Amino acid sequence: MSSAQPSQSIRSAYRTLARLIQQQPNRQAQQQSELRQAFRRPLSERETVTDRLQKAHDRISFLRITTPKSVRRRQGEDAGVFVVKDGKLVSATTSDANGAGRVVSNWDGKNLDPCMVKRHNVGLRRAGFVNNQHAKGIF
Repeated sequence: MSSAQPSQSIRSAYRTLARLIQQQPNRQAQQQSELRQAFRRPLSERETVTDRLQKAHDRISFLRITTPKSVRRRQGEDAGVFVVKDGKLVSATTSDANGAGRVVSNWDGKNLDPCMVKRHNVGLRRAGFVNNQHAKGIF
């Protein structure tokens, strides 16, 4: 293992932890200072770099679980695919597939798969729904 590999993983873990702590709804300043102290503290005789990295990864896992999902969803708005049309920035998710302003779909209610219709009817008969005369009433 080269010396660049552990330092890169340490920096990556530190950045991830800092980002996750920043997304926490409370006690950000206290947790940021604890993070800095934990990463800057010298190693003891019994502690190794891999032990400290394992603790950092455990903390990352915990913070990923406890981070509110609304914050994590907003995080994705900065990155992604963007489309420029006529010099204007358009989000790729709102751009049209055919460019005509409507979504192309071949669904019109008539294109049912015959095998799936047969399977559906077999399932209905197996469940006891032979017909729906009882539901219609006298009308």
